[in-house]
Amino acid sequence: MPSKPRKAHFAIVLLCLAGLGVPSHAQTGPGPQTSAPVPDDALFERVLALNRVQEPELEAPRAREAFAALLDRIRPALAQVTTPKEKIAVLNRQLLADREVAYLSNLYWRDATLAASLLRGKGNCLSTATLYVLAGRALHLPIRAVFIPGHAFVRWDDGQTRINIETTAGGREIPDARYREQAKHPTEADAQALGWFRSLDDDAFLGELTMVSAGHRLGEANLEEALVLIEQALKLAPKRVDWELQRAKVLSDITGRRDEARLKISEIAAKPGVPPTVVTEALTFLAAEAAGRGDHDTERHYLLEAFSAAPKSAQLSVLQQLAFCHRALKDFRGAVRYMELAVALVDPADPNMANVLYNLSILQKNDKRLDDALASIRKARRINPESWNLQTIEAGYLVLNGQQEAGYKLFETVKPPRADRQFYEVMVAWFYAVSRQREKFYPAFETALANSRNTHILEWIDQDVDLDLYREEPDFKALVAKHKERLLGAKP
Repeated sequence: MPSKPRKAHFAIVLLCLAGLGVPSHAQTGPGPQTSAPVPDDALFERVLALNRVQEPELEAPRAREAFAALLDRIRPALAQVTTPKEKIAVLNRQLLADREVAYLSNLYWRDATLAASLLRGKGNCLSTATLYVLAGRALHLPIRAVFIPGHAFVRWDDGQTRINIETTAGGREIPDARYREQAKHPTEADAQALGWFRSLDDDAFLGELTMVSAGHRLGEANLEEALVLIEQALKLAPKRVDWELQRAKVLSDITGRRDEARLKISEIAAKPGVPPTVVTEALTFLAAEAAGRGDHDTERHYLLEAFSAAPKSAQLSVLQQLAFCHRALKDFRGAVRYMELAVALVDPADPNMANVLYNLSILQKNDKRLDDALASIRKARRINPESWNLQTIEAGYLVLNGQQEAGYKLFETVKPPRADRQFYEVMVAWFYAVSRQREKFYPAFETALANSRNTHILEWIDQDVDLDLYREEPDFKALVAKHKERLLGAKP
């Protein structure tokens, strides 16, 4: 069973802080980061263009019309008030009161975009924050986006008065200290280098949105366009060493020159002043490369080094990789134990818990605890009922549990995702493997191998006991051999 692919940090699920904050007094402090501002209309149009990366069917005239109508409703109410808090209250009523916050990681393209909040009346923290920033800009108000690990919010920041605005909680004001607690108190080095907690200027804001779009292209396995977007983001924020690292990763998949990528990423990690989060991500990349080569002792060495370097906000990712490393080493009980530590790090209200429970279920099943695995999947599905990969894994486990009819019926309802193309193809092949539909497994397996652009599929093939039935068959060996050299480093 394939693990949930590890996402680059720019594509992770954004968390919900609704209900977790307490009112605070207006804060004072350094003014916002500044650069030459983008003209109001141009900023909206650039965000709209990025929206269409994820939603090419979006009707731009309809979005422009809806935004103009929204501004027309806000202006008269703003004219009646004078203080920052009064103006924020007006914005909260008009921008947030009737909008539902939605967090479904497998439908990130739907929930994170400007169109989600503007046209559909719902969206996650990134969507609602984006709408708030654009409205503030169009109304000549000092509203800035703020990003922290796993979350986005906005801030009134005129250089004198700073008021945080939590768009997932109706615009409630939450103090910086509460956000730092939610982000697991990241290091100052990370905060400075990665722009966390800072009132972002236009370039930094657009850079963040551009990286989200790059993540979407990666999910589509469209590496070439993802690289173009990453390079655009680096032009907007050239000092973002984490984005430089992402660029090196994508280049390694496009060119197949993995030795060069390993060297480049090792150099990035060794640069003076590189923050702990980036060092950790570089080490976990090197670990994944070792896993793709089947060298799990080296993988474990890198992961232990990464865990030693990891700030608390990065420990979850490392623990999950360690868990699957132990699966590859056939230490199924140890794998579950590492994964249980990962689960303990996640707030039960965090929507990312669904992905963590998904991975836990795989390791429970490998430890011959199929009932526990099914319980974990069903708990995850209550968090994210629209998750295609949770539906698929439950279907497969139902078949393994002797409930073939129920498993087949559930699998037939699974709809292919808009992104996550490589992961979806692997999951389909896995379902045919566990349901012993050999005539369907081999074509699906070949499709998954042919379309893969990185070594994650080799990790799955190496680790998954569900493939043992086929592993010694000539057709299986031939397909793996056909694609392995390309995936490990030869040019495509």
